[in-house]
Amino acid sequence: MNHQGKKPLKVIDIQCARFVEPLKQAFSDAGLWVFQSFDLRSTRALHDGCTCAYHGTSQCTCELVVLLVYRALGDPITLVLDGRDEQTYIFINDERGASVRPATMEMIERIINQAAYPLIKQDEGIENNKLLNI
Repeated sequence: MNHQGKKPLKVIDIQCARFVEPLKQAFSDAGLWVFQSFDLRSTRALHDGCTCAYHGTSQCTCELVVLLVYRALGDPITLVLDGRDEQTYIFINDERGASVRPATMEMIERIINQAAYPLIKQDEGIENNKLLNI
C-alpha cells in the first residue's frame, strides 16, 4: 500500500494476521475501545484473480487492517496495519496533521510493544527449538 511517503510508527516482525487480535486486546486492556473497520484478506476473498502490486501475482500474502481506536473523548485514532512478508508496518493516519498529542502517541507505541513482546518471545523460543532440533 502507498502511504504517501509516511514513515511507519512501528515495524513489528510478526505476521499481521497474528498481531491484530493481541493488539486489539492490548488496547482494550488499556481502557480504549477498538473497532476493526477493514481487513484486506476478507475483501480479497470476494475477488478472484486480482494481481498484487507488491508481489505481482494473485497469490498475494499482503494484509491491510484498519483499526479505529477510541479514547474517552475526541475522534478515534486511525491505525493502519500493513502486513507484508511476515512484518507488520503500523501507521497512524492523521489527516489533520499533528492532531495526535505526543503523550497519546507514546501510549500507542507502549501498547503496541506490550502486544508484540509475547509474540516475539514466542517466536524466539520456536527458533531456538529449531536450532536445537527440539
